[in-house]
Amino acid sequence: MLAAPADLTVRATFEDHGYTLCVLMGKRCAREAADAAERYLRITPAAYLREQDERPRAASISARRGPPGTRRWSFHAGR
Repeated sequence: MLAAPADLTVRATFEDHGYTLCVLMGKRCAREAADAAERYLRITPAAYLREQDERPRAASISARRGPPGTRRWSFHAGR
């Protein structure tokens, strides 16, 4: 990305990877996701999960299957 910032293919790939990292790390921002990934690689997985359990959780909305052809939306509040 730094070598060819005007190349749209490179930029799209960079943004796709940033989005994927956000999804994998459960973060809304690529910078936060990168920080979380670096923390994960520095510490043991068990310690990382303990650290995540200690943080307050944000509310989330998800779709759940109801009767065929419908979706039921539910709101999950953080701890």
